[in-house]
Amino acid sequence: MKQLDLTDAKILIIDDQIANIEVLEDLLDAQGYTNITSTTDPREALHLFAIHEPDIVLLDLMMPYLDGFQVMAQLKPLMSEGVFVPILVLTADATSDTKKRALTEGASDFITKPFDITEVGLRIKNLLLTSYLMSELKDQNALLEIKVKERTSQLVETNKMLEAAKNKAEASNKLKTAFMQNISHEVRTPLNGILGFSSLIGDPELTADEREEFMNLLQESSDRLVKTITDYMDISLIVSGSMEVQKKKFSFVPMLENIKNKYGKIAHAKSLNYTLNIPEECRSIEIETDQELLEKSVIQLVDNAFKFTKEGSVQLGVSLNDTILTVYVQDTGVGISMDAQEKVFESFIQEDVSNTRGHEGSGLGLTITKGIMELLGGNVTIESEKNSGTKIMLSLPVPEYRQQNVPKGNSVRRASESYILVAEDDPGNMLYIEHTLKNRFKGFYKAHDGKEAVKMMKEHPEIALVLMDLKMPIMDGFEATKEIRKMGLDVVIIAITAYGMSGDEQKALNAGCNDYLPKPFQNNRLLQKLRASGFEAES
Repeated sequence: MKQLDLTDAKILIIDDQIANIEVLEDLLDAQGYTNITSTTDPREALHLFAIHEPDIVLLDLMMPYLDGFQVMAQLKPLMSEGVFVPILVLTADATSDTKKRALTEGASDFITKPFDITEVGLRIKNLLLTSYLMSELKDQNALLEIKVKERTSQLVETNKMLEAAKNKAEASNKLKTAFMQNISHEVRTPLNGILGFSSLIGDPELTADEREEFMNLLQESSDRLVKTITDYMDISLIVSGSMEVQKKKFSFVPMLENIKNKYGKIAHAKSLNYTLNIPEECRSIEIETDQELLEKSVIQLVDNAFKFTKEGSVQLGVSLNDTILTVYVQDTGVGISMDAQEKVFESFIQEDVSNTRGHEGSGLGLTITKGIMELLGGNVTIESEKNSGTKIMLSLPVPEYRQQNVPKGNSVRRASESYILVAEDDPGNMLYIEHTLKNRFKGFYKAHDGKEAVKMMKEHPEIALVLMDLKMPIMDGFEATKEIRKMGLDVVIIAITAYGMSGDEQKALNAGCNDYLPKPFQNNRLLQKLRASGFEAES
């Protein structure tokens, strides 16, 4: 090898596992290397070395017929005096004795499997550069001093990159292990509560107080599991770039009030002072953004505030500074150290990832919040000190068309005088909705697929409300809604569906639904949706 273009280097790979060879070949191909020879039979090593005269050998140790030590012993006599052909050992045997023996018997470098491909690439480059220097030393003694200085500088930088890559890989592996353990914990723990209390709730000897306590714990476990799954779906959409943004104008004050009410019971249970601060000048502002995503972000912050605050207060508030609207959550909790304030926004990283931490959660809340705010054109900032509380702010530009929000009245219909159609193919969900609503409406109709729902609407135009599942056989809820809208009927259609990912609500509204309620839901949430649509469905 006489040129500095390392991609011309001849590389020989000896590994009995074809999968390992394919990984290495893909890596080398991606880095531009064009002259690669490989074999899964170590008995061919001698022959291939003599024919191809490789510049570097990538060698496994544990192989049938001949192990890596025997191969190195065979290759050693073929290497001309003064010619350096580096051997990079890649092996699953990570013992100290094996490493010492390999380096003693001819290996130039040593990496254990499973290996980090970035590290492998850097080590190959490093060894080839070393080989190049040694060939230059032999062939160009006159340029030795210049070349040594030049290449030594490159080696220093390469080694820095290698060390950084190694440290990053070690830290990443540690964090990934902790995170995978956390995933298992955050799914299995609430699932255990759901299964356990579901079996206990049917015990006829339970007292009324015990039954109520078990029901509350069952609900808490269900809510926790739903949040965990939702967080994992959201982070996958953000990382893959698949999260959709559907912007619309809305007054955000009702959204904040709903979030305030959502955590009222938790605040009471923890004896925390929970307040909502909305200055008068902010109450009449409309903003244009994705309401669903903004609400997700605020909920993540409020959820974290209650999680990490044992005593004192949590405040949800908003402020306006010129054209920047800021929603903030401030607590008197444990706080975040200065060193950790940047790291907590990174994927799969928490300030405390140990098994002894005193709180639940996937650790994705701030990662999701940051990803959403970047999609919305805003940003997230933190003000915090360890053991002195935290204030996290979401800032969004306010559109120039800011205007007074004029409340629009909904025509109120008495549920007891209205007919309802529930389109749902799952018997359990149908029974739950029927049990919740049947006695509240004048008439209750059922359809088990979209086609039947359309037919039912044609036969009973008096139906004023449709609860539409979106995923059904024969005809789905999207198509059924479109067909019903073609009839020109004065009917409210609310999508009730397990499609709960970001963007699904807008798809339902685009199909003609008036509102959207993701599963799973509690009956009080369903009744809230009915009232918001103009139906007084009180018992």
